[in-house]
Amino acid sequence: MPSKKRKFGDIGEDVARKYLVKIGYSIIGKNYQTKFGEIDIVAKNDREILFIEVKTSDINSFIRPEENLTQNKLRKLLKTVELYIISNDLPETYTWRVDLISIKLNQETRKASLEHFKGIS
Repeated sequence: MPSKKRKFGDIGEDVARKYLVKIGYSIIGKNYQTKFGEIDIVAKNDREILFIEVKTSDINSFIRPEENLTQNKLRKLLKTVELYIISNDLPETYTWRVDLISIKLNQETRKASLEHFKGIS
């Protein structure tokens, strides 16, 4: 059974996936795991692939969600992206980048605010 923290994160990832689809991306993977770490979302459109880290926090938190992406976590994420690219033999015609989507959730109103940080690496 997923922890409360995991369920909360899953809600944020769901919000992020819906946003990406709305702006023209297809979701081609989620929660891709290696021994180095995890990629929350892999998305693509006709010319690029996005590797998305999603950080979610409660609207009442003093810390912005993006502040939870440490340098150590970013290093692990980049290593995981490298393994994904090698393992999935991506076409050379695609460009790729690593983005961060920050979600603030209001659990009472069930509303979310989203901020998309492009090219974080």
